[in-house]
This record gives sequence, C-alpha cells and structure tokens, in this order.
Amino acid sequence: MFSRKKYGGGMLSFTAVLCLGGLNSANAAGGNSTNGEWEYSLAPLFLWAQGIQGSSTIGPASAPLDVKFKDALSNLDATFTIHFEAKRDALTLFAEYQYVSLGPEASGPGNTKLDVSFKDTIAELGAAYWVYGTERTDWEVLGGGRYTKQKLDVSLKNGPDLVNVDEDWWVGFVGGRMAATLSPNWTFIARADYGLGSGDTNQIWNLMGMFDYRFKDWGSAFVGWEYMDYDYDNGKKGLDHYAYDASQQGPLLGLNIHW
Repeated sequence: MFSRKKYGGGMLSFTAVLCLGGLNSANAAGGNSTNGEWEYSLAPLFLWAQGIQGSSTIGPASAPLDVKFKDALSNLDATFTIHFEAKRDALTLFAEYQYVSLGPEASGPGNTKLDVSFKDTIAELGAAYWVYGTERTDWEVLGGGRYTKQKLDVSLKNGPDLVNVDEDWWVGFVGGRMAATLSPNWTFIARADYGLGSGDTNQIWNLMGMFDYRFKDWGSAFVGWEYMDYDYDNGKKGLDHYAYDASQQGPLLGLNIHW
C-alpha cells in the first residue's frame, strides 16, 4: 500500500503492510525520493482467510485450537480490514486494522451442542525507512506497535454461558521488508518482524509473502500468504488466567488504490 518508482517508468503500488520502496543503489544518498511530496495508498477490505492452530488456556483448563482456513471461511460471521500508507521520500508511515468474528460449531460433554463466538482484533501503527536498493530489489527497516484484542464466548445451545473472556495486549515490533521487481507489472514483496511486550509471556512472529500485479495507474491486485505466531500469557492466577499459544495463517487477497 505504498508506492514506489517503477524501473520502466510510471508507478507501482505495494500493499498489505508491505511498504518497501526505493530507487537503486546509485540513489542511496537521496533514499527513495518522491521529490518531497506525499504519496498515499489504501487497501480497503482486503481478505486474510486465516486458520488457527495451537491452544488456548482459560483458568486451569486448556483446549486445543484447530481451525483450517477453509473452515474459517464457512464459519465467518463478520470481517473488516483496512490498510493505509503515507510515503515521503525514504519514509513510510502505515496503519492497519483487522477485525474477524468466527462462530465455529462445537460440542461439549455428552455431545451437547455449544454456541461459540470468537472475535479477534489486530491493529498496528508503524514506520518504515528505505535503507538500500539494487537494480531489482529494495530493502527497508520497520518498527511500530501492534494491538491484539480477543473476545471468546461459549455457551450451551440456547442455554447459559460457560466461558466469557475479554483480553487485550500490546507488543512493540521491529523487522524488515524486501521488494523484488519481476517484470514491469509484477513484484514480489516479503516482510518479517518480531514483537515483544510486557507480561509473563508476550511475543509474536509475523511473516508475509505476496505477489502484486499493477493493472492501472490507480491500482493493483495482490495475492499471498501471511503467518502470525502468538505466545501470550497474562500471568494471572485462577479463573483470570488466559493464555494463547497459537499460529494464525492463511491466504491474502485484495485490491490496492493509490494517489
């Protein structure tokens, strides 16, 4: 969701938190120049069809999590995603918000039917800075903060509540991004970052790879894969204890608009 100069002329937009930019190494002293002007890009309602594998602990009880991304699509109740970037020369500022609500089918003791509602919110703010470029690749360092909020409600079918969890936490992250020009219209983009926060255990790995296709001056389409690994424990005792040790991964698909 940022834009950069295309080697054959024109502009090429990159999306979904991958805002690598730059010219070539001959222009390293000036960075990824936009002649002092701000350039903007927006990816509204892009899709991350994520599956979840791992475990969740509530109080003294721990339960496995195994939701394939194809099942996540069938159990999807609501989703909203948006990513915005503002770029000026070597500096890029970015912000992203993702909200997903899942209602998977589940069974309890004695094959009782359960109503499950899982709401997952991820938001991040950050900045990226172009540090190096070659004829075909650009490299950037990045950093920022990521907020996660999870709400889990489990109840008997048409019956009383069994579990109610509402937990949120922050991590600060650092990492890097790379963009490789494959052709005048195609670019491969990769990102990796590591986040660490306060608490008994609070860390996260985020990996992403995607292909971006520029079809018009005003937009491009992208497809790829994102992997996010959580290791969180709030460190509390008794029924207030909550831990989430799981990976969320799946395909990315969307449209990017820039101006």
